[in-house]
Amino acid sequence: MKNILATSVGPKRRFGITLTAAALGVGMIGSMLWGIWATDKLLALEKREVVTVQLSRIMGDFVEAEARAGRPPEETRARVQAYLRAVEASVEQLGRDGRTVLVAEAVVSGSTPDLTEAVRADVGRRMGAVPNARR
Repeated sequence: MKNILATSVGPKRRFGITLTAAALGVGMIGSMLWGIWATDKLLALEKREVVTVQLSRIMGDFVEAEARAGRPPEETRARVQAYLRAVEASVEQLGRDGRTVLVAEAVVSGSTPDLTEAVRADVGRRMGAVPNARR
C-alpha cells in the first residue's frame, strides 16, 4: 500500500536553488548585460560627428588638371586610379575616426562641417603631393 500522507519529492535542487530559478537568473543576468552593451553602442553613435565632403569637386579638379597635363592615356589612367584609391582611403579614415561622412552633393542642409579641403590635403599627402591637382 502507498503512503498518501508522505510528501512528494519536489523539484531537483542544486545548492538550494531549483533549475528553473537558476535558468531565470541566468536569463536576467544575460538581459542586463545585453542592455548595458546596447546602451553603450547607442551612446557611442550619439557622439559621432556628421561631416560632408564634396567628392565631385575634388575629382573634377584632379581630372581637369590631368587632362591639361598632356600625359599619355595609360599614365593618366593609372594616376586617376591611384587618386581614386587615395580619396577612398582618406574618406574611410574619416569614418574610422568617428565621423559619418556624407557626400556634399546629396546634403540639403548646410549645417554640417565641410571637410573637403582636409580630404584634398590628405589625398595629396597620400599621393606624394600630386602637382597640378588643383587650380
